[in-house]
Amino acid sequence: MGHDHLIVVEPVDGGWRVGCDEMQPLMFLSGGRAEAQARLIARCLTRLGDDARVIVHDRDRGLVGAHRYFAE
Repeated sequence: MGHDHLIVVEPVDGGWRVGCDEMQPLMFLSGGRAEAQARLIARCLTRLGDDARVIVHDRDRGLVGAHRYFAE
């Protein structure tokens, strides 16, 4: 049985952060690139048999997107 991972895209000083579980956070200058990377991570996790959720926040820290990916 797989795990359920939470991947969060959020603004930080100077850019955007992508965090997932215990993984070292990734930093991006573009929010769009950060979100694209979060989705790629989610798809990779599903191929490994895990579920994933991607949560995206805007610059005001409001929730602008939530996507669920299920294990393959």
